[in-house]
Amino acid sequence: MKIAIIGTGVAGVNVLKYLSKEKQIKAEILCFDDQKYLGNGRAFQYDDPELLMNYPGNLISMKPNKPDDFVKWIEKNEQDLKLQIHKEADNNASGNQYYSRQLFGKYMTAHFNQYAQKKNVTIINNHVRNVEQLNNGYRISTQDEAFDVDAVFLSPGQFGPMDPYNLTTTPNYIKWPYPLNRVQVDKVKDYAVLGTGLSAVDIVRYLTPELQTKLYLVSRDGKVQSVRGAMQPIRFKYITAAQLEKVKSKNNGFLPLEALKKLFHKEIAHQGIDADRLFKVNRTQPMKAMQFDLAHSQVVGLMQSFVYELTRNAYLIWPFMTRRDKAAFLNNDAGYITAYANPMPESTAVKMMACIEDNTLEILSGIERIDYKYNKYRIYTKNKEIRVHYVINATGPAKHFKDAIEHNDLIESLVNQDLLIAHPDGGFYVTPLYNEVIAAKGKLNHFYLLGQKSGGVNYMNNGIVELAEEAKRAVKHFKASVLSE
Repeated sequence: MKIAIIGTGVAGVNVLKYLSKEKQIKAEILCFDDQKYLGNGRAFQYDDPELLMNYPGNLISMKPNKPDDFVKWIEKNEQDLKLQIHKEADNNASGNQYYSRQLFGKYMTAHFNQYAQKKNVTIINNHVRNVEQLNNGYRISTQDEAFDVDAVFLSPGQFGPMDPYNLTTTPNYIKWPYPLNRVQVDKVKDYAVLGTGLSAVDIVRYLTPELQTKLYLVSRDGKVQSVRGAMQPIRFKYITAAQLEKVKSKNNGFLPLEALKKLFHKEIAHQGIDADRLFKVNRTQPMKAMQFDLAHSQVVGLMQSFVYELTRNAYLIWPFMTRRDKAAFLNNDAGYITAYANPMPESTAVKMMACIEDNTLEILSGIERIDYKYNKYRIYTKNKEIRVHYVINATGPAKHFKDAIEHNDLIESLVNQDLLIAHPDGGFYVTPLYNEVIAAKGKLNHFYLLGQKSGGVNYMNNGIVELAEEAKRAVKHFKASVLSE
């Protein structure tokens, strides 16, 4: 049997790991990826060490059952590999410790190499252009070769950036910020960043030490993420697989939003979380919101720990909600959860607050339009107009294939063949729980899609631990289906 893994970021590396551990499946494994992303993906390529992971080091691991594996790897390899380790000061109030993204990329590569060096694994660096369905499998074509395989695990990472203001062809527009170390900073020019999320605060850390001018962050709502608090162990009593199955059995296989809210509030009360107080924090006032978070590390950290556990269970919930309930949740409730889902490091918040106080950073809301005239961008918000020389797009990757501005031969080919079907909530159709691709003619045999491009079905599945667990479920399902044939 031949198995192809296309893409070797977090999901792809975990697929390789779990396949390598399966003793009942004898297979040749082909791993496809561009050399520069091999084993670490686009998200963790080499970049400025100032860019920190958003999760503390003891919470990000390629081994979900060993959350401190990354930290132990650092301790073991620091001297031998002469790693450039950038980490936050040890004396932050929450006790969290952060490391650079590029360092995690090195850790991922080491993890990948452990399995890539096995005799049954072949690495192919040629870019995959096409996958075709055959009678009993699939043909994978690169620019140079073709490979016939029996199974495909497609883990192509995120969609490329959006261009919400149609600026791609205008001068001095940076459509995607990463890797930031390639951005040549013009110290005396004015910069604006589109977005106020985690990518935007990364840019604050990178640009403000260089700039002699004010930096602007501009978005529709002007909200910033919460600041990481003291993370605490959480074990759910009410939002469990067993409880969710009980609700589904009473509602024809669905999870009604009102029933989920009842479980949510019971769980919140059980965990001792002061949700009313936390949900009243106005994150459209960034300075006050960051001050609150830093002053209430235990309270905020408990909520973040709760949300962290909730996202790990999202795959049991989201696919079984009706479209109407999903829309209601996204319109009315999601903001309370997402504010605590991906917190910024404490040192980043301290840096941003200092910049706001000394007037080198301003966060603006109510963006309406952007024009480019006389060699400057004119950004109009509800309350003011600003003019800058450079605009950096930090609105994040597209959710939908049609909105991504970067051309992708492989994904476009699969869409044209009706092997990938766009999901209205983002990404493409896959089966819940196991990520089998659903094509126009039905479910594909032994073809799995993992990561953000399955995000319409698998809500909030793009974290390191979530991707690892998604890969584990897919490989387990694949094994069961092979052994049953």
